[in-house]
Parts: sequence; structure tokens; C-alpha cells
Amino acid sequence: MPDIDPGYQQEFLEIEGWRPEVNWRVAVGGRPLEILSEAHYAVARQHSGTTAYEEHVHRWGGVHGCQTVLVEGEGLLVGLAALRSEREGRTQVRDRKLFAVGASHALAAVRMQQAMAQRGAAMTVGAFDAIGVAAFLIDRHGAVAALSAAAETMVGAHGDGALSLRRGRLGAARRDTDPVLQAAIARALNGRSAGSGAQQHWIGSATEGEGGVLCELFRLPRREWDFGFEPRVLVVARRAADIPAMRAAPLRAALGLTAAEAEIALRLANGEAREDIAAGRGTSAQTLGTQIKSILRKSDVGREAELAALVNRILR
Repeated sequence: MPDIDPGYQQEFLEIEGWRPEVNWRVAVGGRPLEILSEAHYAVARQHSGTTAYEEHVHRWGGVHGCQTVLVEGEGLLVGLAALRSEREGRTQVRDRKLFAVGASHALAAVRMQQAMAQRGAAMTVGAFDAIGVAAFLIDRHGAVAALSAAAETMVGAHGDGALSLRRGRLGAARRDTDPVLQAAIARALNGRSAGSGAQQHWIGSATEGEGGVLCELFRLPRREWDFGFEPRVLVVARRAADIPAMRAAPLRAALGLTAAEAEIALRLANGEAREDIAAGRGTSAQTLGTQIKSILRKSDVGREAELAALVNRILR
């Protein structure tokens, strides 16, 4: 509502004006693009409306007018209404015809917003495709609105058995972990996530021998004017996997290591034992120990565990 006093909205909420038993405008309903006006309100007033709402519309100059539904769906209603005061009087045929023309333009605008939201979701998962990240975009109902190629693989027949798609909803394959994931999605949808809004949950695999995935949930920012078409939550799923050898180059640049030192640091971060690293490189344990000391000094850490954590922070 343009240029409306904030007190109007506050009072509307206080009297629960969204409820059909309180507000005869809500009770009157109507089909998409059906123009309803004072004659329909008179019928609805016979079984709906409260004294509080009547006082509300008189106080704010909304006794008369007309309205229509633009888009209606599960958990969604977008409509358009024109409110008129007692001084302005009831709507006439000409007024309602003009309103109908305006409603068609408003519907086009709403559909444009819907198309833009869908296009935006496609572009977002496309970006995740480019970097090979498994990402799920969750809509306001908790259903998956879009998913990246890596995410599709993860929940497909050849996935690792940790996550699944059931009736369009993301879930954990194991019954004991699915409630954890569902509760996390619900918290993100309702804006009750702790801290910055990001949550992390380890989801074990239902397939024996598979490691599971780490799911990170982020509540997406909402615009001031939001029809509800945009995705609400981003879920990023990461498998427990070794850091690939190709990441040695950025690690060298970040810590000032030699090529050999970067390789050793990667293998330590991936959990390899000193003996295996030395055997794989064809060096003695003493030589490897000297190299590790140099790596620790250049990395400004004192222990191999700290080095592993540092490498993971840099490269993951």
C-alpha cells in the first residue's frame, strides 16, 4: 500500500485483519481476475466481520472499494484492492472497468517477478555447476526449487546414500538423521538459525562404507517487497574427500612453500602418516622430518595438527 501510515498496518495486525471471520474483504474470496465490490461485501458482511474491523475501515477511509485475486496457490495469495472512503463513495461501473485494466497490468508484473525469481534460481545453480558444488535451493514451502548438477548426482541412483529427494523435498536417507536435517531446514525457513544464520550438520550415509556429507544451510536475504517466489534457503552439501594434488600451486603461493613442501603439506592435511609420505616420495624419515620443520616454520604453526587445519582453511 503506497504512502500508508505505519499505524494502519500495526492496527490491522492487532485486530487480526487477515482472518476471514474478522475481515469481510478476505471472506469474500473470489476467482482470479474476478472483480468484487460493494455488492459482494454486503453479502459477506452477513456472516463475517467484526466491530473492530468496521471501526478500522472507517478510521482509515476504506469503507468502499473493489478487489481481485491475481495469483493464488499453496500458501500464497497475491491480490489487488482499491479502498475508498465514505466521502469518495461507492465504486461505479466505470471505476471497476478501470480497475480491471489495472489488474491485468498488475498480474503481468507479478508473473514477471515470478519468472525473474525462477531465472535467478537457475542462474544461481548454474554458478554452483561451474565450480562443481552440490547446492539445493529451498522454496518457502520447504521444497527444492532448483539444484545443481552435483546435487542431482548426490541424490540420484549413484549417490553416496546420505541425501535423498522425496516428493520434491530434500531429506536424509537415514531415519535417525532425517529429523535433524528437517529441523535445520525449518529453522532456516523461519529465520531462527543461530549466529549469522548458517548451520552445519553432518549427515551420515545409509550405505555401508560411505562417509556421508556435511550440509551447510544458509537463510537467503529477502527483499523488502517479496511475493514469495524467490528461494528462501541454500543448502550446500560437501562430501568428506581428500584435497586434490592440483591445489598444491595455490598453497605454495599462500605459504611460500617449495613444490615438494606443498605436496607434503597436502598429504599431511589429508591424514597420511609420515611413513607413507616418506615411502611415497622415496626419501628417508629424517629428510622428511627436516622438510616438515621447514613447512611448520614457513606456515607459522607449531604442530602438524595446526598445519592440517591451516591447509584445510586455505583450500576448502
